[in-house]
Amino acid sequence: MPIPLEQHPQPGPERLKFAPHIMLHSGTWLEQQSQWEEDPLIDGIKLALVHSGQMQCRVAGQAMRHIAEPSLCAFGNLGDNGVIHRFQRDIPLRYTILQLESDGQDQHAEMFPAALKYRAGQPPKMLIGPAPKRLLALSAQIATCPLHGATRDLYLAGKAMELIAMSLHHLSDAPVQDITELRLSHADIERLHAARDLLIADLPNPPGLDSLAAQAGINTRKLTQGFRQVFGASVYAWLQEYRLQQAHRMLSAEEANVSTIAYRVGYSPAHFSIAFRRRFGVSPSTLVAR
Repeated sequence: MPIPLEQHPQPGPERLKFAPHIMLHSGTWLEQQSQWEEDPLIDGIKLALVHSGQMQCRVAGQAMRHIAEPSLCAFGNLGDNGVIHRFQRDIPLRYTILQLESDGQDQHAEMFPAALKYRAGQPPKMLIGPAPKRLLALSAQIATCPLHGATRDLYLAGKAMELIAMSLHHLSDAPVQDITELRLSHADIERLHAARDLLIADLPNPPGLDSLAAQAGINTRKLTQGFRQVFGASVYAWLQEYRLQQAHRMLSAEEANVSTIAYRVGYSPAHFSIAFRRRFGVSPSTLVAR
């Protein structure tokens, strides 16, 4: 039976501990100031399912990753290590976190993917990839649990264990990406950030890859591979996610019609409505109506 750690008014974050080594934490985070922070990693496995929002993170020995789409982030650690992260300001980040703390005997180590198996004295392991729909569905069931009291705790315990099992199974089957394959200098990373800023500067008229690479002062191969390595998505997949996130923010905060915002972020109104509904599960007019 899970042990509630905190009592929160609903709706609010879930924070439950399963005896004795499993923690569930689910909720939404809204960052007011975008700054780098470090969170210590537990000894064991941490699974973070990001539904929406944007963030950057890195651990020792691995390149910084940018998350801008529904993602499964997994960390394996043994020792005094942490993950450094920065959340995008004013964009809600919806998440579910599951932590499997080591009991010192690693009785369940055979369940862990090879790429997450940790040893003392080594840097932490980190895997980040797109989140399958079945995992997002389980996480959504946790966030929208309709039960209360002891039956709620029992329901969440079962869903959390199912989510752990399915996540570890997915990570075991997924091909491991070698994110250190392309060596990037500090200057390369600065140029990739410059390329990203060029995309943001003119959302309706993004340059082609060759033009973007030339303007940023980097070759096209390093732009395409390095962009995915640093920001976690291809150039135009990242751009689409950024456009939709900005549109979501503007629809929620501004008194403007859907067509105006669609053109502002680089869509025709018809294509915008389709892309927005596919991404967020609601039509853009729903947010305007609020």
